[in-house]
Amino acid sequence: MGNFFTSTQIYNPNQFNQDQFINFFCEEMKKNSYVTSNSDESEVSYILRFSDECKWVTITSEAYEQGNQLSQSDTGGIAKMLKTICINTTIIDGDCATLDLYDKSGKKKDSLIMGRADDYFGDDIPEPKESVWTLLLEKGYSWKQLLDVRNGDYVFVEEGLSEIAPIIGMDSEGILFSADSFSGDNHTVSLHFEKTAANKEKKLTLNAAFDMVFGEALKPLGFKRPKLRQQYYIRLIDDEILHIIGIRDMKTHLSVFDGIATVYRETLCLDRPFRQNEDWLKSAMHFYVKWHASNQPLDPQIKSGFIYRREAECDSLLEANKRALDAAITWISPVLNRVRSPKDVLDYDKNNGVVLSLPLQDCIAAAYSDTAIQFLLSDPLTDLEERYATTLKAIAEEDERFHHAPEVALENRIRYERKINESRERLLQFLQDSDMHQKTMAELSKRKVHNTDLLRQYGII
Repeated sequence: MGNFFTSTQIYNPNQFNQDQFINFFCEEMKKNSYVTSNSDESEVSYILRFSDECKWVTITSEAYEQGNQLSQSDTGGIAKMLKTICINTTIIDGDCATLDLYDKSGKKKDSLIMGRADDYFGDDIPEPKESVWTLLLEKGYSWKQLLDVRNGDYVFVEEGLSEIAPIIGMDSEGILFSADSFSGDNHTVSLHFEKTAANKEKKLTLNAAFDMVFGEALKPLGFKRPKLRQQYYIRLIDDEILHIIGIRDMKTHLSVFDGIATVYRETLCLDRPFRQNEDWLKSAMHFYVKWHASNQPLDPQIKSGFIYRREAECDSLLEANKRALDAAITWISPVLNRVRSPKDVLDYDKNNGVVLSLPLQDCIAAAYSDTAIQFLLSDPLTDLEERYATTLKAIAEEDERFHHAPEVALENRIRYERKINESRERLLQFLQDSDMHQKTMAELSKRKVHNTDLLRQYGII
C-alpha cells in the first residue's frame, strides 16, 4: 500500500527566515481572529516545515485526510490571508499526485496531475496551463523539463514529486512532508491557535464532550484519561496490560477504536499521531466483524463514523460521542474484559503467538508488537502447539469457504507451518539455553521499566 497525504506549499516571496515567517504567519492569523494557544485548548493546529534557502514553506495538519475539503479550503484561505501563491499537494496511494495552485485571492487557478492518474480520474485529465506554471520555473529550467518529469513513469509518484520540486523552487523533501513525518527537529514547528476572546463562541469542545461522555462511563470501570493530546481512556491490568478506548476526530465525524498493549513491547507509542498506530488500534467495525455474530443489528455509522457538524449546537457533538460510546460498550468492551493475562493477549491477536527472533534486542518485530509476551507463559511450547492446531483448522475452513485452489491452500499451510517451525526452534532455545533465557528475561524487565515510566509520565500510574 502506498502513501496517502496532503500538504500545502506556501510561496515565501519576502524570503523570510524561519522566525520571521512564523511571526508573520501568527500576526496574519491574529488579524483573522486567531491567537496562539497551547495544544490542549487549540481549535486549529498546523505543522510547518522549513528548508534552508528555499522559496517555499510546507504547512500541513493532522486534521487533513487525503485530499479532503478541509485541506483544500485551508490552502485557498492561507493564500488569501498571506497574499501569496499556495499549492495544495495530494498523494493518492503512492500512485498519483495532484498539485492545485491557488492565487493571492485564494482561488484555484490550475491543477497539475501526475502519475497513474487514470485509475482515479479516468481519461479526462486536464493538461497544466503553461502560462500559470512557467511563472514558477527556477532559472535554468524549461517548461519542457517540467512536462517531462510530470509525464514520467514512476513506481511511486513521490519520485516524480521530488524531481519536480526543484524545477519550481521547492525542496524535494519538503514537498513530501506530511503530519506523520513531524519529529520536532529544528526545521519543523507546530503552531496551535484558538479564537480571540471577542470572537470565541461559547460552545462545547471535543475534549470536553469526550470527557463528559466517555469519562462518566469509563472512570468507574478503572479507566483514566492520560496526559496526552489524543482522546484516549486507558485501564491498566496487573501493571502489565493496557486496555485503550478512544475516538478519532475526523472533523465532521468521530470514529471509535480500541487497542490492547503490554508493557513488554519495545516501547509504548501512545503519543504518536493516530495514523502511526492504526496497525494495532482497531475500529469498532473491526470488533463487530471479528468477534460478534453478523446477524446482530449494526449502526451503519460504526463503519462511516458518527457524524457531527462543528457549526451546529453542542448537542450534535454530545450526541456523536454518546453514539460512539454506545458502540464501544456494545462491541468493544466485552472483548476487552476477556483480556486479563499474557495468554489472553495472545488469544486477542494471533500474530503475537509467532516468535519472530532471538535475542529480543535484535527482534525484527515492529515497536508496537507484543510478541515477546510468549516468553512469559508458564508453558509457552504447549501454548504454541495448541495455537498451531487451532490455526491450521481455521486455515482449512477458510480455504473451503472461499474455494481456494489446492495449490493456494497448500501454499497457505506451508507458509504458516514455516513460521511455526521457526517459532518452535526459538522457544526451545529460550527454554534450553540458560544464557539466552537470562538475556530474554532481562530485556523483558528492561522494557517493563521503560514503559512503566512512560505510563507515569502519562498519568496512568
